[in-house]
Amino acid sequence: MIKKIILIYPPFPMAERYGKGLAQIGTCLPPLGLLSLGAVLENNGYEVRVYDSDLRNSDIEQLVAHVKEYDPDFVGIYCNTSNYHRVVNYASNIKKIKNYPICLGGPHPVIEPEEILKNKNIDYIVMGEGELTIIEFLEFLNGKKDLFLVKGLAFKKDDGSIVVNSRRELIQDLDSLPMPARHLVEIGKYRPSPHHYKHLPMATMIVSRGCPFGCLYCASRNVWGRNYRMRSVPKVIEEIKFLIQKYKIRNINFWDDLWGAKPGWTEEFCQKMMDEKIKISWSCERRVDTVNLETLKMMKKAGCYSIFYGIESFDQECLDAVNKGIKVEQAQKAMEFTKKAGIEVRANFILGLPNETPEKVKVMVKKICKINPDYIKFNILTPYPGTALYQEVKKGRWGTFKEDPDKSTGYFATFLPYGYKSFEELEGMRRYAFRKFHFRPRYIFARLKKIRSWHDIKKYWDGFKAIVKI
Repeated sequence: MIKKIILIYPPFPMAERYGKGLAQIGTCLPPLGLLSLGAVLENNGYEVRVYDSDLRNSDIEQLVAHVKEYDPDFVGIYCNTSNYHRVVNYASNIKKIKNYPICLGGPHPVIEPEEILKNKNIDYIVMGEGELTIIEFLEFLNGKKDLFLVKGLAFKKDDGSIVVNSRRELIQDLDSLPMPARHLVEIGKYRPSPHHYKHLPMATMIVSRGCPFGCLYCASRNVWGRNYRMRSVPKVIEEIKFLIQKYKIRNINFWDDLWGAKPGWTEEFCQKMMDEKIKISWSCERRVDTVNLETLKMMKKAGCYSIFYGIESFDQECLDAVNKGIKVEQAQKAMEFTKKAGIEVRANFILGLPNETPEKVKVMVKKICKINPDYIKFNILTPYPGTALYQEVKKGRWGTFKEDPDKSTGYFATFLPYGYKSFEELEGMRRYAFRKFHFRPRYIFARLKKIRSWHDIKKYWDGFKAIVKI
């Protein structure tokens, strides 16, 4: 009888994930996906424990010891591409304790369920959204459901043969899902990066799933699909009020891939925040082609202090190569409007895109410095399995690809465009971009002017040390 369940966010050391420079300010945020599963499981009568290895800063031995102490009936492990090899090792060590049924979920198992199930220590895979699948699956384990009828599940039969059931339909009514079970982790011990908040305590929320756009490098559609769905404004407001009352939250970071893109939703949300006089600071992620000055001003009045834009490049050839679907002029205008509305501009750029050269990066960084956003992030292009870009570079298009799952974090070079001489040159351009932007007197003085407390001093000093070490 399956009753006790443990859901594991596996260990992934900060230095291995971000590199030595950013490790000291690397973010550690609640695993909302596991907490959403935890809420559904609790609502169906199961006893649930969530073990977040990042929060506990635990290694494999500590993780295994915890599993042994809890002695669950079922083990679920989150898995993405960059930690897959580690997850396999963790599963092997957990199996040595006892033959627990082990199930993987997350972005990577969706891509290669049959290949992953060849591993003797992996028993099941949940593909895509897991809230409905996990309940039906556990009903099978408890003798109440035919395993072949559980959509979204892949598994091994007794003879070792592998079965991949049909994919489950996406959950259209996100309001039907309960709030994440944040009580299953120690919320107060999570560590946001310096740029992730204006005030503390801070909480993260996800209010949408999916993205209707077709960027070739994006892997989120493997789990969420391109069918964009949002929770209703009343449900989102309900969760915000709960966080304020329960955890005294003063800052919310919306962690959606794309926030507020449903027509009219942003305006309704902002009006509701103002009508109910909810006084918190919040930030979100938007596309540059989904904002206008009027809406941005409304967002500011409703408490928005920062917007993170995935701009990726200021070179149109690079943007077009990955089907970003925006124009450079749109990006520049969105940043201008956001500043005019009084909202901080945060922007992400991806180095190593197809058609890129070091010379193009230098021109781009010069433009970025002129626009002077409040925060900038430079990632390195990572071709993830399951994406259209991955298929292209595997065939030799655009450049050289040395596939290394352990380095597939967006902070290390695994793909080299033809415009570069070496992987070292590409990683060197990332260092150049970071330092060229952050070590300008204009940027430094702007940060100093924003200091209001000793906490601000520490925050900016930690950020400075991290940039120096990149």
